[in-house]
Amino acid sequence: MNCKIVQDLLPLYHDGVCSEESRAAVEAHLAGCESCRRTLTDMNAPLPEAEGKRSEDGAAVVERVAREWRRLWRRALLTGAIAVAALSLGIFALWYSVTQCIVPMDSGDYAYLNTCVLESGEICVEAGLNRACRNTIYFEKEEDGDHLCINRPLLPLNIFLDRGDLMFPEDLVVVRWKFDPRYYSSRKPERVYFGLREDSALLWSEEDGYAVSAATETEEAFWNDWFPGHVY
Repeated sequence: MNCKIVQDLLPLYHDGVCSEESRAAVEAHLAGCESCRRTLTDMNAPLPEAEGKRSEDGAAVVERVAREWRRLWRRALLTGAIAVAALSLGIFALWYSVTQCIVPMDSGDYAYLNTCVLESGEICVEAGLNRACRNTIYFEKEEDGDHLCINRPLLPLNIFLDRGDLMFPEDLVVVRWKFDPRYYSSRKPERVYFGLREDSALLWSEEDGYAVSAATETEEAFWNDWFPGHVY
């Protein structure tokens, strides 16, 4: 069998659809013909177009995976940035509510309240507070007179108390004031109260004088030795 006939049969032989007689004849020829064996080998090689298509498909898969990875990475970065911003905002809101945003205290914030008047005419006020406070004292002018008030944080938490406040047992904060209601400001008030509105207690009025009891000898000695910022 010559090479031309064998090469005509090679496609059938390659695909396994030739007869047994043709297969035997082709294999006998291939055993001694290098040229026909090379032709058969070339049939097993992928077509250039198919190889290019596979390479193109592989590149597309790699690009698609890389694009999906970049999308997920950007989403993770955005989610992380939002979470950090939300956490920072929450911490700032907590800090601001506990340390900066203050509201007036009412009687429910006092563990106790002691008042007395010294021989000098100064009124002494000592309050035990059962919540954290800013220890900010101010006079608020109302229609019925001036009110000595205390501020506390919007959120009364003890986590930001200073060392002096923490010296008191059971987180009790003790605050003290001493002032002369007749001379504490350029305008002499008609009445001075401690607290606001229904929680207020009259300390002094121009008409009736002092509404608090006189200091005992112990209180007189204590308050004459006390000055603002002094902790006992």
